[in-house]
Amino acid sequence: MITLFSLLIGLFMSILSLSMALTAWRLLRGPSIPDRALAFDVIMVHVVGLIALYAIYVDEDLLIDAVIIVAVLGFLGTVAIARYIERGRS
Repeated sequence: MITLFSLLIGLFMSILSLSMALTAWRLLRGPSIPDRALAFDVIMVHVVGLIALYAIYVDEDLLIDAVIIVAVLGFLGTVAIARYIERGRS
């Protein structure tokens, strides 16, 4: 049976997926390195959101650990890209 809760979670996951696809387009198109770095960071936020919504939907606490790991890896990736951009300007 479909409840309002599962319907809303599915709706939110669909919206996040569409937004992530549009952001992936920005990541591939550019036009500059900072645009791509920002798109990468936004995609990582989308991934965290999707995993968190799925964890809520299936009521699985273990997936929250995955959310934390993905968030940390996304942050480290963004820092690495920012350092690359900064070195390129010097």
